[in-house]
Amino acid sequence: MQTTILDIKENVMNKELVESAFSFKPFIKYLKKRVEVEQTIKGEFYRFVLNKFKLYPHLETDALTVKEAGKHTDVLELVYTILSPAIEDETRFFWALSTPIPSQIIYSTDAFFNFLTDHNSCNKKKGAADSTGLFQDKQVDFIYRLILQKLYNFPSDISDDIFYSHPDPITNVCKYYRIHTDTSFIEVTANSELPEINPEMIEPFLYDGVEMDVLQDIIPLSMFRLEGFAVITIDDVTAERSVENIRNALVNYTNGQISLYQEVISSLQTLTGNASIKFGLLPLLRVNGSLIFDTEECSNSILVKVAKELKAAEETFSSFINNYIEKPGALFFSTLSEKKIEQFAFLKVIKQSGIKSYAMLPVYYNRKLAGILEIFSEQKVVFYEKLLSQLQSALPLLAQLLQDSAEQFNLNLNEVIKTNFTTLQKPVEWKFTEAAWHYLIEKSTGTDEPDMETVSFENVHPLFGSIDIRDSTIKHNEALNKDMDLIINQLLNTIDDIKKHLPKRLANKLATALKDWGKVFKTVRKSNDEIMFSNTLHGVVHPYLAQYRQEYPATEPVLNDFAQTINEKKGDGYANRRALEASIKQINSSLNHYFEQAQIKLQKIYPCYFEKFRSDGVEYDIYTGQTIAPAVEFTPAHLKQFRSWQVKSMLDVAKLAYSLQAKMPVPLEVASLIFLHSSQINICFRNDERRFDVEGYYNIRYEVIKKRIDKVRIKDTDERLTQPGHIALVYFNDAEAEDYIAYIKELQKEKTLKNDLRFVQLEELQGVTGLKALRVSINFKS
Repeated sequence: MQTTILDIKENVMNKELVESAFSFKPFIKYLKKRVEVEQTIKGEFYRFVLNKFKLYPHLETDALTVKEAGKHTDVLELVYTILSPAIEDETRFFWALSTPIPSQIIYSTDAFFNFLTDHNSCNKKKGAADSTGLFQDKQVDFIYRLILQKLYNFPSDISDDIFYSHPDPITNVCKYYRIHTDTSFIEVTANSELPEINPEMIEPFLYDGVEMDVLQDIIPLSMFRLEGFAVITIDDVTAERSVENIRNALVNYTNGQISLYQEVISSLQTLTGNASIKFGLLPLLRVNGSLIFDTEECSNSILVKVAKELKAAEETFSSFINNYIEKPGALFFSTLSEKKIEQFAFLKVIKQSGIKSYAMLPVYYNRKLAGILEIFSEQKVVFYEKLLSQLQSALPLLAQLLQDSAEQFNLNLNEVIKTNFTTLQKPVEWKFTEAAWHYLIEKSTGTDEPDMETVSFENVHPLFGSIDIRDSTIKHNEALNKDMDLIINQLLNTIDDIKKHLPKRLANKLATALKDWGKVFKTVRKSNDEIMFSNTLHGVVHPYLAQYRQEYPATEPVLNDFAQTINEKKGDGYANRRALEASIKQINSSLNHYFEQAQIKLQKIYPCYFEKFRSDGVEYDIYTGQTIAPAVEFTPAHLKQFRSWQVKSMLDVAKLAYSLQAKMPVPLEVASLIFLHSSQINICFRNDERRFDVEGYYNIRYEVIKKRIDKVRIKDTDERLTQPGHIALVYFNDAEAEDYIAYIKELQKEKTLKNDLRFVQLEELQGVTGLKALRVSINFKS
């Protein structure tokens, strides 16, 4: 035991916050009460201690200074014996007796003494001592809690424990300690009448962490006196705090999965108390049933990480992990011998990375494998049996983390699919949910694998529109021919240059090859077969010429120039096609963005299914009606609003494309078309195509007409109905077009459309007769 006086906080000059004095009087009172009621052998011991105090009468009446108290080692030893478990080893038990306000230690175990002196020394070296103000705040908080407990009868179980973290000087791993102060032997007295306080006003100071010094105005400390001593114990709570840190990280993380994983792995290392032992975590993430390892979460696995760093084939570990999943179990490799590497090929990359021992453990969530925990060390052999007992309390949280990662990955994946690919939109999602529920009900009745019912909607109003980039095929062929001219001229110049450096025999052979290539190029010219031209160029011509590079180094500069010319991404031989593609992409991107925003507006009119298709431009289908949203009444007014939007949107996108012409490498124009089909149709979801399609013979006729009117001509002319700068509308009956004509006239009054509305008859199409149309010009200067 130690009798050296220790300051809990060295180098902190703390002013007297409240009058206090060290005294054995509260302890002696406690013993006297226990003697009266104690029936066991303890009673005899208490009497023995009281008799010892009688040898020093002043201890029962007087307050003592710290130095005076420290001289009574025989009494202090008895106090320790009573207040500590009999079987505790004082070399490992953190126990101390201090002044009423815990600032000076009078008597302590060797373990406590060494702990405090070591930590004070370490803090000095690091310059990490708390400020006077912070230490004083803690003292004020302690005093007020004591006053409220002793004089105002606030609950005695209000925790005032302090948690303290400190790096272990041997392992360099952070350890956590709980410092508990027992105030049972401190008496608090007031030198004047106690002021009344409102418990609701005090609660924030006790439970919400509000600083206690605010209470100074209500209950000034100057009116109190503390007498007795405090008993301080310290417990190592590293294991509990490490697990709590993991739990808090799972609940509160905001910086993404990577920082979450790193925080959890760091807490696992703290839990083991060994810096040389490290951890990896591998969640089981799948795409279409196959495991994937290219996510940031998987990079926390040491196996995946080192395999990528050493550029090992993914099959090296993926086949093993797939087999491991079939028969999961704990695998321990205390050493990585050649024999073990022969048996487990994946261990080769582990050993190459400098790891000396490695283990993997399956982690289960609700009895299903959620992922793998890895344990490894680069410094020594790990004794895994002992380590596993330390990790048991953390395993449920690791299971939650790995499961959450898989669920979040699937949510993200589904969100991308739902946003970018699938046609399962919010207005029709209810119908799919209903079908899934019917499927589950049927399955619960005993059917092995019931058929999923077809999701369909009857009697919906269809609306179709098309925005076509005019003459895109012609312009593509023009660009192709310009690029071919440049490439062929470059090829001729290249061959002329190469022939200068070749023997006559090889030069003649090259000339013959050129004639054969020329025949292919002529065929390509007639058919505009870009694929044939590309295959010949990159699969035949370029490899043939490249063979001269090594044997005849003088040909290398001209061959490099030719290779650069035919580079699809940067070469001049593709410049015209790239420019055209950039222009098409510019229009399509703008149109797609417009219709993405338009969907939001349309849903506000009435729930509808909206699907757009990419072509040389954009086409869209809209289906709306009572069966789409049975709970919301569909009226003719809703249909009128949809039709009004159709006309207005065609005007908007035409102007949008017109405004882009100045920015395009190749100026392009668009032509707009609306098909009016006044009858309702039925649609159903095609699971194989993941989209809605029409159902029934009459409804299929609607689809046929949509596909055939794209290039329809005005009757008895060669003029196509759709023209740049115009909006065209195709219909069957004049009465059907009345709504649209009214919308067009409104826009003509606004001068956004010109006063040149024209009604025309259309040529007969295969299987389609009686089509009519109208066309009106757009005023781009409005």
